[in-house]
Amino acid sequence: MDQVAGAQPNPVMPPFDPTLRSRLAKLALSSVYYAARELVRLTRRLMGSNPPAEVVAIYYHQVPREQRDRFARQMDHLLRWAMPIRADEIPQMKPGRRYVMVTADDGWLSFIENALPELESRAIPVTIFAIPNYLGDSLGQPRDRLATEEELKGIASDLVCVGSHTSTHARLTTLDEDVAWSELEDSRSALEDILNTRVTLFSFPFGAFNDALVNKCREVGYRRVFLALPPSTMSRPEFVIGRIRVDPTDWPLEFHLKLTGAYGWLPRATGLKRRLRSLARVSPRGSCGQARGCRATGDSRQ
Repeated sequence: MDQVAGAQPNPVMPPFDPTLRSRLAKLALSSVYYAARELVRLTRRLMGSNPPAEVVAIYYHQVPREQRDRFARQMDHLLRWAMPIRADEIPQMKPGRRYVMVTADDGWLSFIENALPELESRAIPVTIFAIPNYLGDSLGQPRDRLATEEELKGIASDLVCVGSHTSTHARLTTLDEDVAWSELEDSRSALEDILNTRVTLFSFPFGAFNDALVNKCREVGYRRVFLALPPSTMSRPEFVIGRIRVDPTDWPLEFHLKLTGAYGWLPRATGLKRRLRSLARVSPRGSCGQARGCRATGDSRQ
C-alpha cells in the first residue's frame, strides 16, 4: 500500500494485556471513587437538585467471534444504565442522566462482523476510527485485519460514523511537524474520497497528543477529537474528549465502573506517577560527595 513520506511502514499493533494485579488495583480504587461519586449524586437529589448530566466515551478495538456474546451483554448493560449518543452530535442533556459514546479504533473486521450487528439491533450509534493507508492490512494480527474500502463503504448508515485515526497509525508527537500535519489532513481527505461524505472526528493513535496537534485538528476542520485516556465525566461533549478502553473480556463490575466514569481518577494518578518518577531520576549536582557510600563514576554527562 502507499505510504506517507516520513511515516513508519506497516505498524504492528502492540498487544494489550494488562496484568491481573493491575486490573484488580484499578478496580478497587475505581470502586471507592464510584461509591463517593454516587454518594454525592444521592445527596444532591435528597437536597432537591438533580446532579448534572454525565457523558462518558468508551472505545473498543477487536471483538472476536467467540467474544460476541460477552459484547452483547455489555451493550444490554449499557442500555440499562445510560443513553447512547452519537459522537458527532451535541444533543440536549437532561440533568441527572448518563450518556455514553461508543467508539472503536482502527476499523478491525472482527468489530464490524461481530459488534456492529449487536449495536444495530439495539440502535446504539458507533464511531469507527479508520486508518486509510492500511485498509485491508492485518497489521501483524494473525486472526484479524482492517476493513477494506468496500467494507467501510458497506457499513455507512445512520448509526455508523467513520472518523480518522491518521493515515498510518503514527505516534504524532514523535513526527516532524510537516509529517504530523500531513497525517491529519491526508487521512481525512482519503476517507472523504472513499465514503463520499465529510469526516469530522479524529482519534489520536496511542493517545499521543499535544496542544499544537489539537489546534491543528481545529484548523483542518475536525469538529471533535478523541484521546485514549479516561476523562472525569463531562456534563456535555467538548472538542477534546477523553475515553476509557473497554473490551468484551472486561469483568461485569469492571465494565460497569468504566461505563459510569469511575475510572476518571486515572489521568491524575498517571500524571502524578510520571512526575514522581521524573523527580526520582533527578539528582542535584554535587550531591554524590555527600551521599553515604556513593562513589565517583567519572560520567561526563553529569
